[in-house]
Amino acid sequence: MPILVPVVSTGITLTEIPDRIAYYFELGGCTKFCPCCHSPHLRGYMTPNTPLIAMETKAENAAEHGADAILLMGGTTNGLQESDLIQMLRRLSVILPVCLYSGSDDAERDHYLAEQGNATWLKTGSYKEELGGLTSATTNQRFYHIDYRYAKDHSGVYTGTQAVFTDLTHLFQQKGAS
Repeated sequence: MPILVPVVSTGITLTEIPDRIAYYFELGGCTKFCPCCHSPHLRGYMTPNTPLIAMETKAENAAEHGADAILLMGGTTNGLQESDLIQMLRRLSVILPVCLYSGSDDAERDHYLAEQGNATWLKTGSYKEELGGLTSATTNQRFYHIDYRYAKDHSGVYTGTQAVFTDLTHLFQQKGAS
């Protein structure tokens, strides 16, 4: 059974991932209905309309034309099954490094999804107007870079990989201040 994704729009962005040209997929069907949402066109039920294979083809084409990252905006609040989201992240991360933008306040779940999907970046936290977005010093949102390192047990035996999340939120705040 093919994975179908509620893709609303696609395009190129130069501002969402530091120092990257990202091909983005805006995913609809958001169930959060946050007050003052900056993307109200993504809210409400939406029938998944785009096969994952079509997303891969678009990402490959974008990579051939200079994109060096993939951005999934709205990837955790739209009712996609966790297993489908993880598979989507894994398959796209073979093409280019992937950033998952979540509107969720469940950072633990977001970290889990990003790690399981081999994402390179994660933005987590819902938008709260009184706290501001990533460029605000008071934001509740966080932007992480994820490194995967070999992990060892207490006796020095390699046990697999471990994800290390480095908070890069300050980079957006510096850009917002200039």
